[in-house]
Amino acid sequence: MIATAIQNDTPKPHSAIWLAIGILALFAVEMYWIYSWHRSNEELYLTNIRRASQNALDLRKIMDLRAASVRINGLYLRIQDSPTSTPQNAQQLPALGRGVGQNVAEPMVIQDLLKAGFAAVPSTAVRPEASIGYELGSNQLEFHRLVPLIAQEENSNVFLFIDHFEVIRPKTAEPFSLRPTALKARLTVRVFTSTIR
Repeated sequence: MIATAIQNDTPKPHSAIWLAIGILALFAVEMYWIYSWHRSNEELYLTNIRRASQNALDLRKIMDLRAASVRINGLYLRIQDSPTSTPQNAQQLPALGRGVGQNVAEPMVIQDLLKAGFAAVPSTAVRPEASIGYELGSNQLEFHRLVPLIAQEENSNVFLFIDHFEVIRPKTAEPFSLRPTALKARLTVRVFTSTIR
């Protein structure tokens, strides 16, 4: 009887083995889960890096499009200007009212300014360098159309030199007026040529 009781109290070795196998299996599952979680985190990190670089490229494209839209709007405003419209203050252009003769071949930059609404008169001043001078005037261009026009013409022709640029607001215009105001603009320019007159 005592021998039977001793045999019943002795732990069985195969139950310890099963317990060890269960612990190892649980440890293996936990390691696999940690590895999968780490790999998914790395994939998310790489996706975030790619998305951030794509966002930076998109932001650069947006800035380029905004800059292009400003140039397009300026060009559209200049296109809307009617070169054949009669200036409101035509009597204020006594010296420039007659314009340039039609039979004289003028430089392209001067022709562009004439099309934009300027009146031009060749200057009679004699200069030592090989250049042709012009006096330009307009009473029909607003400031936001005048400045881009002058900047575009100056940048488009390296031989154009502006000696004098004067802009005067009409006395009849109210201060801080929100209405478009045509300014009195006077320019003295030189276009360098290859031959000396």
